[in-house]
Amino acid sequence: MSGFDDGEEIPSRDEFLAFLSDFIAGARKSDEMFRSNYCGMVVSKVYNDFGYEGLCHLMIAIDDKAHWISDILIENSDLDEIMFAKYGFYDSKITEKARNTQAMLEMNGKIWKLRRRYAKLIVEELINGVPKEEEEAK
Repeated sequence: MSGFDDGEEIPSRDEFLAFLSDFIAGARKSDEMFRSNYCGMVVSKVYNDFGYEGLCHLMIAIDDKAHWISDILIENSDLDEIMFAKYGFYDSKITEKARNTQAMLEMNGKIWKLRRRYAKLIVEELINGVPKEEEEAK
């Protein structure tokens, strides 16, 4: 007894593997979509209940949990002011668009490189009380 009704064809190994692959890919996409939607809902709930200050508290809590030190590198208002001053209009999706610009990628790359350098300087200052570069300048 194979578990199939009479007349049903048993799937081939390739068909079964294709089905399994599609199922796993679909489950992964579903999981990613759920996580993305859930995170978006949490942020929206915090913002709706507590405003920008609540988002700052959320960011601090995330930093504590993940052992990060986050900072805001550029704000939407910075982009809005420049856009309006130079071109005279407002773009409600400017932040989303900015994430895909070459300038933003370049800024992130430079910050990534500076991170290591300044981590060393921070540790030196914590240990010695004076950054090593300042000592050498004296």
